[in-house]
Amino acid sequence: MPLGRTKRAAIVAFGTVSFFMADDQRTVRVDVSKELLASLAEPPPKSHDDYIARLLRHRSLFEQIAAAKYDEGRFHGEVKVLVVRIDETDLTTDS
Repeated sequence: MPLGRTKRAAIVAFGTVSFFMADDQRTVRVDVSKELLASLAEPPPKSHDDYIARLLRHRSLFEQIAAAKYDEGRFHGEVKVLVVRIDETDLTTDS
């Protein structure tokens, strides 16, 4: 089943900004590195709110990348969620 958007709020923790998607009954956390978000435009984000705003501005792109990686099996389990990580290499290669 394809990933779909959820209403859960984005979070900032441990060097990543995360948002959530779902595949039927499974929650999928999508982690985007702060470095990637900072590299997308100037000036770089300075606060958690700035990072979340940058993530939301580019969320559609990140959702497409996450869905492609998920479909390819490029995720891992962590506690009660599956995790897809997005970094700079995902923007320079065909995902």
